[in-house]
Formats: sequence, structure tokens, C-alpha cells
Amino acid sequence: MTVVYYMQVAFLDVCIEMVKALKKHVNLHVLIELTPQGKNLTILEIKDFPKGKSLVRPEEILTEKSYAYLQSYFEGAASVHFVIHPHKTGFSYSTLGVSFTAWKYIKQFRPDIMHFETISLRAIGMLFFLKAFKKVCISIHDPVAHSGEETWKMSLPRKFFFNMPVKRHYLFYSRFAKKQFEDYYKWIREPKMVLRLSPYSFLQHLISEEQKEKKYILFFGRLSPYKGIDNLLKAMPAVFKEFPNERLIIAGKRYHDFTIDEQMLNEYSNNITLIDRHIPNEELADLIQGAKFIVCPYKDATQSGVLMTAFGLKTPVIATNVGSFPEFIEDDVNGLLVPSDSPEKLAERICFALRNDHYRTLAENIRNNDVDAMWSRNADLLLHTYAS
Repeated sequence: MTVVYYMQVAFLDVCIEMVKALKKHVNLHVLIELTPQGKNLTILEIKDFPKGKSLVRPEEILTEKSYAYLQSYFEGAASVHFVIHPHKTGFSYSTLGVSFTAWKYIKQFRPDIMHFETISLRAIGMLFFLKAFKKVCISIHDPVAHSGEETWKMSLPRKFFFNMPVKRHYLFYSRFAKKQFEDYYKWIREPKMVLRLSPYSFLQHLISEEQKEKKYILFFGRLSPYKGIDNLLKAMPAVFKEFPNERLIIAGKRYHDFTIDEQMLNEYSNNITLIDRHIPNEELADLIQGAKFIVCPYKDATQSGVLMTAFGLKTPVIATNVGSFPEFIEDDVNGLLVPSDSPEKLAERICFALRNDHYRTLAENIRNNDVDAMWSRNADLLLHTYAS
């Protein structure tokens, strides 16, 4: 069976786990959509954005270090290429031209399945060629846009893809996401399958072997309205009252014009550190390794890559009881759950985790010893979906 796996850079952390599992069972051709804005997004580090080429192999574009980290995931796949979209806008004549070049490459090996790991505005150019496939699979990460991130750039491609006259199968990484999709898109009757999001292995290659001292509480990821950073900052004074020497690090790049309470940051400058930029892989691995636990005070969520990244490094998470967090966090076993929009409850649970170093007990209960086996089960489900 020949499969084309088409993904966006933003979801590369989960995609490489799937590539690693799938390449053992199918003839897998990987296409990674890359834009100027995604040059150093998530786990990628790009040397130079290429000019005049639409398809580029990883070793041509990644830094030597980045390619070394990703090579083991890509080796064994039939092919891996970045699909280069140089135009700043999401849909243009340039987009159509790049899609046509990608199709000319794809059609050489007469693939059976086209699998989109989410769909973007730039992927619309692929619509013209999908009738050539026996089946189109679409993984949906966020059935509904997060609060503060609603945009037509998400809804427009879905309008096209969800109505295309081809056999479709929808895939989700949590029961919550599947239910949310079914509630929002009631008219879609095509088959749906839930995969099990599992810990990410990528950062495990970057941590030091020596045991690091746990020094702080960590929030990491995109700084966006739905992430509940305002509630986290409201909760921290009560934490600092009981633990005056405790530290909080907030690390990540702001989403557009998102604002953070500067007065709170100034008032607690000895306790709170803001790192407002993209965090490179080695630095992120180091930050997580030195964290007592991660906080995810989200106001809404589907599934969380932050959670799986933390679990991959055996770091417990305190998260709000929203989205699929309850599917993966067993309260007071491998993490803690908190009611959403309640800074008081959040402060109580943070203090609970800190008292007598209870976070260490939570960390001991995180099961990530056989990540490959967890992702292999997802590959088995996908193979069944492809063949059904």
C-alpha cells in the first residue's frame, strides 16, 4: 500500500511519531508544508528558506543539528520532502503552482491513500487531484477554533475539503475532539476513528543524562488568549505567599497582539520570568528537565501537545479540566486537574503539588517507558482505516 502523508510544520512533533510507526508497514511518502512563517516553528531549525524550488529534501534545508535529530524518524520512509510555499498569503497563483508541482511528483508512484494531518488554506490546491486516490483521510486536531483564534483561514479550507466528492475518513486524537466534531459538523456521516495521543519521544534525545535539580514551575507553548495565562498570574500571589522563594517561568512566543499583565510581572519580578520568543529544542528540553511540573491553565482545549511533550520527559502537569485533559491526566496520579477559570483552585493545586515535593510522586506515575509501542497501536488503527 502506498500512502502520501501531507502535514503542516506546526504539527511536526506528533507527525514524526506517526511517520516512525507507519513507515514500517506502508510505502510512505511524506510531504511537509513549509512557509516563511514556519521557518523555525516547533521542532524545526531551517538554514535558509529556499528560493526557486517547490520540493526540497530535509538534508538540503535543515541545519546539520536539526537534521541529525530528525533523521532517525525519516529514514525508512519512501521519500520525505518539504513543500515550499514562498508566498505570504495562504492562497494565491503561487499556491496552485506549488500544489501542481507536488502532484506531478506524487502521481509517479500511484498512491492509494492521501492522508492530511490537518488541512490548511495552502492545501486547497491539492483538491484538484484527490479523485486519483482511493481514499482521503483527514486528521482533525481542533474541530472548533480556540477562543481568541477564530479565523476564516481555518473555516474556508474545511468548507472545500469536507464537501469534496471522494471517499473520506476522519481521524482524531481524543474522544473529546471526535465528540466536538460530531456536534459541530452534524451533517458529516463519513467514518470517524479515534487514535490515542501518546507521549512524544523527540526531546528525549536532547536531555542530559545527569539528574537535574527541579527549580521552578513552567508554562511553555504559544502565548495565546485561550491558554489562561491571566488566571495563572492571578493564582501565583497565593502560591508565593506560602512559598515565597518559588519561581514561575513562562516561555513561548506571543500569538499576534496577545497582552500579559505587565504590572504583575513587575511586582513579582524576582519570582516570575517571561521568555517571549520561540524556544529552540535544546533550550526547551533543558527547561522541562529543570521544572518541578508544567501548568496548563487553559480556558478551552482539544488535546495538548504540551501535555505529551511533558509526559515524554516524565514531568507531571497541572491542567484545567477542559477538552481531553481528563482522558490523559488521572487526577492525583500522574498529574492534577483543576476547574477552569478558577485562579483560587489553581493556586490550591499548585501549592498541593509543592508541599512535601508531591510533584515527585506524580512524576513516578507517568507511564512513558514504551512510547514506540503506544504509537504502533495508532499505526495499527490507521492501517485498518486505510484498508477498510
